[in-house]
Amino acid sequence: MRTFVARAIAALGALALALVIGRLYGPDGMGVYALAYGFLLGVGTLARMGMDNGLMRYVGQDPGSHRVPVYLRWALQRTLMLSVVAGALIWLLRYRLEGVFEAPGLAAVLVGIVLAAPPYAFGFLFSGFFKGIRKPATACLLENGSVALVAGALILAYGLWFGGNQLVVIGYAYAIAAWLVALQGGLQAWLWCRRQPWCGRGQMMDDIHVAVSRSQFMAVSRAFFVTGLANFMQSVLGLMIAGWLLTSAELGLFKSSQQTATLIGFILIVINAIFPPRFAALYHRGELSALGRLARQGALLGLVIAAPLLVLCLVAPGWVLGWFGDEFRQGANLLRIIALAQLVNVATGSVGFLLNMTGHERLMRNIALLCNSLGLAGFFLLPQLFGALGAALALAFVLVTQNLIALFFVWRRLGIWTLPGPNLLHRLGVHGGR
Repeated sequence: MRTFVARAIAALGALALALVIGRLYGPDGMGVYALAYGFLLGVGTLARMGMDNGLMRYVGQDPGSHRVPVYLRWALQRTLMLSVVAGALIWLLRYRLEGVFEAPGLAAVLVGIVLAAPPYAFGFLFSGFFKGIRKPATACLLENGSVALVAGALILAYGLWFGGNQLVVIGYAYAIAAWLVALQGGLQAWLWCRRQPWCGRGQMMDDIHVAVSRSQFMAVSRAFFVTGLANFMQSVLGLMIAGWLLTSAELGLFKSSQQTATLIGFILIVINAIFPPRFAALYHRGELSALGRLARQGALLGLVIAAPLLVLCLVAPGWVLGWFGDEFRQGANLLRIIALAQLVNVATGSVGFLLNMTGHERLMRNIALLCNSLGLAGFFLLPQLFGALGAALALAFVLVTQNLIALFFVWRRLGIWTLPGPNLLHRLGVHGGR
């Protein structure tokens, strides 16, 4: 329940930021924000190199081990270096990027985004760490939703106090929020380590006693990174291509619809904050029946909780999007399409994490790469034919295809059927658990 509340705060924070920007800056401002956030998301994905999931896996296997802070130190060091390099590159190219995307004001927003890059990536590392030590509620509050909530409050306060709607405020507000959240996460991690029995015995940073070597930790993290890179293709490169082909206003309609539909999958994000370390532990102990039962319970819970919002997005999408501003009502069909894709995402459950946490991360990487490569082609072709509707179709294709293929291989490799209802693959003669 604590995790549910924490995840709800984070999810509503992301939506609140979008609402504030939509109200103050309109669809054009939303489009600029979507592009700037895409760059931040890209830097964060590249800088952490899958190490957030690496932390979740290895810390989750033995949370009480003195090896835990060693993994965290490795991840923080590598992420700091990569985020600074990537951020500096964006800062040098900011005016050229503004010209390429024909998005006035983008360069000013990117200045703040560069400052936000290191702490934004740190937040995900701390989140993976806290998921591993069985503190999923704390983990949820360290990801981008909480940063968005604080940033939205800062932007709104600036608008009410000083007036005006300068786009540059978005970037600096995001930077301040990212640093506040990352510092909070670092303090909580330090306090947790101080309370452990091994603290002060000279073992905490002693690499000699680390069962998992640094090279092994990085290798597994890279496998997770490639899966994340596939998602990066969808959420960042796809967005960049759409931003290049669409006007800022059309991109703003797409972003607002995507952000709203994400609330349908909100419960799955909660489940993915709690269950993956338990998946790893159950598989490590060979308890496959308990693993399957836990996965099915998560999928069923997700469907039950997501159903009311799904119905609302399908029946009254114009009213839902009207909260961003009257101009956003034009995105009603976009919201319907993405909402249906999110339904498939929730119904299949945590199939991606089931593969990742049971030693099949390379398989999940290949599935994600294939589906997101096809989706990337869709982002390039469909917006040229159908405008913002084409971008929504491309996103829906990736979500549906990736989850259904992962569902198939979860059954084939683990013998686990996650969809609530009869096992259709078994009835078709496809045997599981091989």
